[in-house]
Amino acid sequence: MARPKDQTRRREDLRQAACRAIASRARSFVQIKDIAAEAGISSATVLYYYPDVGKLIEEAIHHTVERFAERRRTVADSLPDARERLAVTIRAGFPTGPDDEDLRVLYAAGPYFRDNPLLGALIRSMTAGQVELYRRILEVGQAQGVFDLADDSMTIARNLVALEDAYGLYIIGGAPLEHEAPALVLAYAELATRCSLAFDPAEPAGVEQPDSRA
Repeated sequence: MARPKDQTRRREDLRQAACRAIASRARSFVQIKDIAAEAGISSATVLYYYPDVGKLIEEAIHHTVERFAERRRTVADSLPDARERLAVTIRAGFPTGPDDEDLRVLYAAGPYFRDNPLLGALIRSMTAGQVELYRRILEVGQAQGVFDLADDSMTIARNLVALEDAYGLYIIGGAPLEHEAPALVLAYAELATRCSLAFDPAEPAGVEQPDSRA
């Protein structure tokens, strides 16, 4: 019998293999043989650690969602200036390319989010969390005096998430927009905040910004 430490490591290896399988299946359901092939083991070995393969897939997606959300929160919380925080958070929401595994899992897992109530609730919660992250950044920037919001913070936040989701899907589908898409969303953010996000980080927050409406 495998020792507990070995079991923990093997389960993590299988979750990673499940993620790779999901990412490579382009919105089709993953089978046990797909996970076994990614892990380089037999289907029987997968079943030894996860008799319910659905549970393995559920855990793999759950870990990916949590890792993505935490990565963005960490980036945002590390920056005091709302302008830099907004720009960096936007860039952190995009896949680096069609092989960005975390984002590929999130986009390819559509059927699971639709058919699994637990995962459906998870992705809705994550989306709400991303909207809230943007809302807080926008309101901090407004309080710092660097943002002059063109609409209410919640509307702008929802539009930012919708734009990054749409462009991210294009990138995962192979469209060569890795560099252009973040720039397009940043352009919308500048319009929505009436603030240039191409700024000197040494410039203190709270300085008066030129009125772009003039």
